[in-house]
Amino acid sequence: MSLQKTREFMLREKMISLTDKGEIRNLEDELLGTFRGKLIKIGNTYRIRDLGDVPVLTVQEKIISLRSTYKFFKGGEKDEDQYIGKLKRKIVAIKPSYWFEDPNENKVFTMKGNIMTLKFKIIKDGQEVAEIRKKLWKSLLKNTFGIKMSPDLDDDSAMLILGIVIMLHHEKEENRNQ
Repeated sequence: MSLQKTREFMLREKMISLTDKGEIRNLEDELLGTFRGKLIKIGNTYRIRDLGDVPVLTVQEKIISLRSTYKFFKGGEKDEDQYIGKLKRKIVAIKPSYWFEDPNENKVFTMKGNIMTLKFKIIKDGQEVAEIRKKLWKSLLKNTFGIKMSPDLDDDSAMLILGIVIMLHHEKEENRNQ
């Protein structure tokens, strides 16, 4: 997926859909890619796809776990040689606490803020690298939220953050429906 050197995105969720799906757009409202999960919620697999419908990032939800855990892979398959890392949730916390770790279990990103209202920041090496908000721009529709990233992020990190935000949104929806 060509991120077109932009680091500001809108994620637009399809409101009436049998699957979790949506669009990734830039601020000019141009479609950059799509994301979609399966109809069956247990052990869901999400994929971010480019405009040619080619998967660029795959996320596998761990089925049996004490904590929410999501494994991230480059491309469309869940091959261990394409494994990037895991998004994890702290087991016991008053408010949800998440982080992303690389294959060696080093924390790369931590999330600070309110995940359940989709108003939080992503921190790397003590620096804010992304801000997520439901109403980051005035013209946003009800089912859209914004992501503003540091212009210094490379494309792989930006793609990873898009995947993290989509999975945190999924977590929010899952918790709301319980």
